[in-house]
Amino acid sequence: MAVNSMAFYAAWAAVAGALIPVMAALQGTLGRTIQSPLHASLIAVGMAFLTVGLLVAAFRPAIPAANLFASVPPLAWVGGLAMAFYALSATFVTPNFGVGNFVMCVVVAQLVMSTLIDQFGLFGAPVFPVDLKRAAGLALLGGGAALVALK
Repeated sequence: MAVNSMAFYAAWAAVAGALIPVMAALQGTLGRTIQSPLHASLIAVGMAFLTVGLLVAAFRPAIPAANLFASVPPLAWVGGLAMAFYALSATFVTPNFGVGNFVMCVVVAQLVMSTLIDQFGLFGAPVFPVDLKRAAGLALLGGGAALVALK
């Protein structure tokens, strides 16, 4: 991959990552304000659906062939459940646990799970074996999270 592409994708990923605590804070505020975490989560997922729908309308990508949809592994269809669970979790947990604590636990869990996915090629992902350096980094991250987030 070209260096320019790597920088672009790294910046894009950084923005996406920076928006995770923003989303958690906004979801917590919305849920507290309307006194309904479930409705606040529904609003968040609805806004996500609307945003992607507007992007599809604006860019008009070709609709994938029907045979491509038929070839999707069954588990791949439920990825949206993870997004819904995150929206619900941010709405319920953040007001009681704090944005920093919530996001710290989310980030540690994301890194551990992504390492397992890389190691074993889970869900059709390519295999990227975990070395001792990466394992040590995860252990340090977990310890750091305990020091920073958990009181």
